[in-house]
Amino acid sequence: MSILDLLLVLFSVGSLASPILRRQQPFLFDGDAPYSTDAATLAAALTCPNGVPTKAAPPVLLVHGTSTTGEESWGDGYVPALAAEGYTACYVTLPGRAMGDMQISSEYVAYGLHYISQLSGELKTAVISHSQGGPVTQWALQFFPSTKTVTNSFIPLSPDFDGINFLGSDLNKVCDGLGSLCQASLWQQSDGSKYYDALHAGNFEAQVPTTAIWSKTDGVVNPPKKNAKLPSGKAIAVQDLCPLRFVLHTSMTTDAAVFALALDALQNGGTGSLSRVVLGGLKACFKNSADNMNGSIADDIKSSFDELIDGYLLGSPRVAEEPPVMVYAL
Repeated sequence: MSILDLLLVLFSVGSLASPILRRQQPFLFDGDAPYSTDAATLAAALTCPNGVPTKAAPPVLLVHGTSTTGEESWGDGYVPALAAEGYTACYVTLPGRAMGDMQISSEYVAYGLHYISQLSGELKTAVISHSQGGPVTQWALQFFPSTKTVTNSFIPLSPDFDGINFLGSDLNKVCDGLGSLCQASLWQQSDGSKYYDALHAGNFEAQVPTTAIWSKTDGVVNPPKKNAKLPSGKAIAVQDLCPLRFVLHTSMTTDAAVFALALDALQNGGTGSLSRVVLGGLKACFKNSADNMNGSIADDIKSSFDELIDGYLLGSPRVAEEPPVMVYAL
C-alpha cells in the first residue's frame, strides 16, 4: 500500500466518526453579527457521528438545551433514530453545558449551520432543538441572517421563546442558597430578561418554516404553550396527538410521539401536520421511546438527573446578574 493509499484510508476512517476538515476562519457575511469565538473552537464543537451528510442522507443539526451536552441529549436517541429514517444527524455541543451566555452559544449554532453546508456540498440543513436550543437557534437565525440561506426548517422541542416563569417551574429552587448567584443562561431564560427583550425586539418571527412541539406536562418550561409560540410558525402539543400522554421536559428528546411529530415536520419542509400524523397511524402513542433509539425510561430519568447535577456543578460559573446584551442586538 502506497503512502497516498494509507492517507486516504486514514482520512476515510476518521471521517466516519466526525468531520475532520476544520475551517480556520469564521464564515463572515454582510449583515451578520460578529463572532467573538475563534473558528477552531466553533468547528470543534460540531460532531457528525455517522459521517458527513450527503444528498442521499441529508443533514439535521441537533441543538441541546440547558445543563447537558450534544452527546448526552442526542447520541442514543435522535442520532440513530434519524439515521434509520435516511438522515445524517450532527450535533453541536454548546460551551459550559449551555449554562453560559446564550448569545455566545448562538455563535456555535450559526457557525455549525454554515459548516455543515460546506461539508455536505452546499446542502441546506434542518434544525431540531431542545429547550434552550430553541431560543439559541432563533437568535442565530435573527442576528446571523446568512444562516437562513443554509437552513431549510426548524423544529424546536419544548422551546422557551417567551421566557420561563421560574415560580411555576421545576427549576424554581435551583439558585436558592447561592447568594443570588446563578449561571448566565438561567438569568437569560427568565421571563422579562434583557435577553428576551432583545430577541423580541428583533425580527422575532419564524425565519424558516418552523414547527414547535411542546408538552402540557412539561414541568420546566412554564408556561409551555406561550413559550412554544413563534409568530408565523406552527406549534403542536404532543397531547393533541396522544391526549393522555405524560411527557416531561426531559423526555422530549426520546418520546415516541414527539419523534413522530418531529419526523413529520422534518419530512415536510418544517411544516408539521397533526392530521397527517394521525392518518399515518397512532402507534407512537403506545410506545415509550421511538424506534431505533437506545436506552430505557429508567436510564433516561437517571441520566437526566445526572446531567442536571453536572450542569450546575460543572457548567459555566455562577454570576450575580444577567450578562449585558451584545451591542449588535441593542
